Order: sequence, then C-alpha cells, then structure tokens
Amino acid sequence: MFYFDDFYGKKILKSTKLKDFDCFFTTRNFVLTPSNRTDLEKEAEGNRIFLKNKLNCDNIITAKQIHSSNISIVEQGKFHYEDTDALISDIPDSLMILNFADCVPIILYDKKNSIAAIVHAGWRGTEKEIAKKTSVLMQEKYGIKPEDITALIGPSIGKCCFETNEDVFDIIIKDKSKTELYTREKDKYHIDLKLINKHQLTKTGIIDVDICDYCTCCMSDIFFSYRKENGITARHSAVVKIKRG
Repeated sequence: MFYFDDFYGKKILKSTKLKDFDCFFTTRNFVLTPSNRTDLEKEAEGNRIFLKNKLNCDNIITAKQIHSSNISIVEQGKFHYEDTDALISDIPDSLMILNFADCVPIILYDKKNSIAAIVHAGWRGTEKEIAKKTSVLMQEKYGIKPEDITALIGPSIGKCCFETNEDVFDIIIKDKSKTELYTREKDKYHIDLKLINKHQLTKTGIIDVDICDYCTCCMSDIFFSYRKENGITARHSAVVKIKRG
C-alpha cells in the first residue's frame, strides 16, 4: 500500500512494503530535476543538497534517460550514466535517482542481499520490456532469488489518461486477448502501462509487487505530468539508498 509521508518537511510517497528503507518517490514539493522548468533550477539544486545531507551521501547516482531498454550496473566512484533507463546497485550506502513525468517508475529491492534497481519505463521502455530485463539481470548477475525481490510500481500516467492511436497500441499490446490491459473508445485506446510492467515482473518470478493507483496526469497538483502540462514541466523522482547489510 502506498502512502504519503514527510521527509524532513518534504512530501514523498512511500510503500508499506519498504517502509523501513530509504526508497520513495518525490512530489512537486520536492523537485530534484527541473528539466525545462528553468524557474525551478535553484530550488532543485537546493533539494539535491538537502537530499544528500539527510541521507548522509556525498553523491547522487543518476543517468541520461532516453526511453531505451539500456541498463547500467553502478560502479564504485561513477555517478552519471549515459543513455540509460535502469540502474542496478549493490554498493552499500549508494544513492540512486531516476526522473519521471508520466512514465512508469519502478523500484526493485532485494532486502536480503541489499541489491536494488530503479527502472524508467515509458511506453517505449515498456514495449522493450525494460522492467523484465532489469529483473532478469539482477537475478543472473547476483544469483538472487525472485521471491526475495520487492517491486514498487510508482505513480505514473494511468489507463484513464494514457490515450493512444492504433499505431502505438499495436506496438505496445502484442496479445490483444489480454483485454485487462486496455480499453477501446471508438478509434482510441487507453492502455494500462503499470499493469503491463507488473505482468513483465511476475513473469520473472517476482511475487511481491506493490502497484500505485495514482495517475500523474489526474494528480498534476502533486506530481509532474508531461501530458497534462504540454511538456513544460519538471520531474518527480524515484529515490533509493542501498541499506548497508
């Protein structure tokens, strides 16, 4: 279950499944990445310093996101990754963020082995199965069991607002018999990206999944929404600090 919490005066969204871990999603109240909102650059810079201080980390690990299925394993001393839409780390006390404004944010956390990932899955990344690929890579590289992984699928554009034409629908929905993933209204389709990503994760053996019902487009007073704000918007973030084992 997801709930809003207070992070030293900043509004964040957490899951009861990882309540005791530093894993959360920021809101408009805690912007870390201003994107094309130049008026928020100073605020975001201050918030990044604030985040590092409160979590006792010297650096933030992040990436240049390009809507791909590229995954990077975090290396000691490297804090920025080019052309990457998922980060995986097993480095104790490492602090990772990726940024979102309607795309699906996913946190994968193995509490037993202190290994975590953040996945950025827009419709292109969802079609490329980046969530599934990240889960498989975590399991293969570190020899962990899928039943030890907790998956948080955070706030993103919902089925209610993700309206597409038939061309995009045909790219994303491979099996048209899975009608729980979409609805059709005349010549438009509404697609449930969060549920598709959940199905991808469960195919890799993950059973512990918390999926957030919040739609960023409907709730653009709390989250940033690229669609609702016509592209002129900042980003909210998925934040993970690896707990020292």
